[in-house]
Amino acid sequence: MQDLQRWPVLALAAALAGLLAACSPWLDSPREEDHPLLNEAVARKASSPREAERLLEKALEANPRLARAHWELALLHLNYTSNYAAAVYHFQRVLALRPDWPQANTTTQLIARAKLELIKEGFDLPVLPSVQRQLDRYVAEIHRLNTSLTNLQTQVRALTVVTQQLATQNLQLRQQLLALSTAPAPTATPPNPAPLAAASSLAATPGPAREELAPPAGPSRPDGKTRATSAAAASPSTAVSARPSATAAKAPADAAAARSTHPKPPVAGSRTHTFKPGETARSVAERYHLTLRDLMRANPGVNLHQVRAGQTIRLP
Repeated sequence: MQDLQRWPVLALAAALAGLLAACSPWLDSPREEDHPLLNEAVARKASSPREAERLLEKALEANPRLARAHWELALLHLNYTSNYAAAVYHFQRVLALRPDWPQANTTTQLIARAKLELIKEGFDLPVLPSVQRQLDRYVAEIHRLNTSLTNLQTQVRALTVVTQQLATQNLQLRQQLLALSTAPAPTATPPNPAPLAAASSLAATPGPAREELAPPAGPSRPDGKTRATSAAAASPSTAVSARPSATAAKAPADAAAARSTHPKPPVAGSRTHTFKPGETARSVAERYHLTLRDLMRANPGVNLHQVRAGQTIRLP
C-alpha cells in the first residue's frame, strides 16, 4: 500500500525534473538558439563586450559542450576584445564539437585570420623541430643569396667603370680619326740633287781649299756694284725665284772658274812623294821646303788632312 502511494510522488518528481531540464539555462537544450544566456550575451555583445563574455563563460561552465557558446565567444574575442589566442581556441572547439557546423568553412578562415593577427603581434606559436630545421635552411639560403647579390652588384659597378673608360677611349679615337681625315695631305717635293752634291763636295774639301774654291766676285762696275748684284736689283722677283736652282747649277761652274782663275804652278814631270808611317802633309811640305797650300794646289781633290801610309801625292 505504501509502495502504491510512492509511485505518484516519483512520477511527479520525474515530471518536475524534466521540466527543469527543459527550462534550465545550465543544461544543454535541444535548440541552442533558445538558450537564455546565449541570447542575452548576443544582445549585449555590441554595447558591453565584457558583460557578454561573462555570460557566455557562465553558460560554458554549466555545459562546456555548447557549440554556439564557443562560436559567440570566439567572435567576441576576434572582433571586440582582440584576444586572438582565445578566439582560435573557441573556433577549434566549435569544429571539434560540431564537425557538421553549418559555417565550418567560415570558421576555418576565421582561425587563419586570428593566427595571422597573432603573428603580427609577435606571438610565438609553437614550432616543431622539423619546421625549425626547415626555417634554418631557409635563413641560410637567404644569407647566401644576399652575399651573391652583393658580389654581383660589385661586379656590375666595376663593369660600369670599364665601360665608361672604353667609351671615352672610343670617343678620343673617333676625334683623332676625324682630325686626320680633315687634315690636308702634304705635297711631296722631290729633292734637288745638285745642291746636295755641291755641298758634299765642298764639305769634303779642306778648309784652305774651300776658301780657294769660293766663287770669285764678278767684275766690278764703275758704280762699285757687281754684275750679279745689278741683275738681282733689276729683277728681284726673278732672282729670288731662281736662286736655289741657279746656285745648284753654278756650283760646278764656280769650282771650275776658281781653278781657272788660280792656275796651278807647273808640276815637274814625275816628282811625287809616298807617305811613310808617321808622316803628315805638313812634315812632307817642310821636308821639301814647301807650304801646305802648295801641296793642296798640286793635289786638288785630295784631303791632305787625312793621309795614310802608302798614299802618293804630287810635289810642285
